Amino acid sequence: MILASIGSIAYWSRLLKSETPTIHLNHSFQKQSELSQYEILTSQGRLKLSIPTQKKTRRGPYENVLIDYSSDWQTEHWRSISNSYQKSPFFLYYGYKLEDIYLTEYKTLVQFNHAVLNALCNCLKLGDPPKMNHTSETYFVKTPTLNNAVYPQVFDTTLKFEKNLSVLDLIFNLGPEAKDYLVSL
Repeated sequence: MILASIGSIAYWSRLLKSETPTIHLNHSFQKQSELSQYEILTSQGRLKLSIPTQKKTRRGPYENVLIDYSSDWQTEHWRSISNSYQKSPFFLYYGYKLEDIYLTEYKTLVQFNHAVLNALCNCLKLGDPPKMNHTSETYFVKTPTLNNAVYPQVFDTTLKFEKNLSVLDLIFNLGPEAKDYLVSL
């Protein structure tokens, strides 16, 4: 598997079902993929958040892609996440674990994504995160899709159910049940 930014529900379901989950880093960076994007649910519907990267580093290996800090994307992302999920049942219990990541400047996209992976594994009580693999094999990003079973979402009284958002939606809305949900898909 690839090291996604936050990862969709389908991504995390596949990761949990893998017998020996391994994250492969030896592939090319692909714009507009889960490597640097994820979606959350706001009161207006789906919102795609993208981590800006330095253009000159995008053509090389994924592990060499540098984050672009010319804009205050971290504050924007965290504000969007916080505004969207602060009224969810489990934001209080998990939000602070992710907020620290958004307050830290990571040099590369892989470093940021790895920090997020560790925090999400902690939230889902998965134990050790998957191993990182630097083999000479090349892997391409393929975003999996699923038909998610409906679960309560923050804005479900005003918006229809949105499937396959980032795993943040699931964690903040289901809390400790999120892992069981992912395994059941």
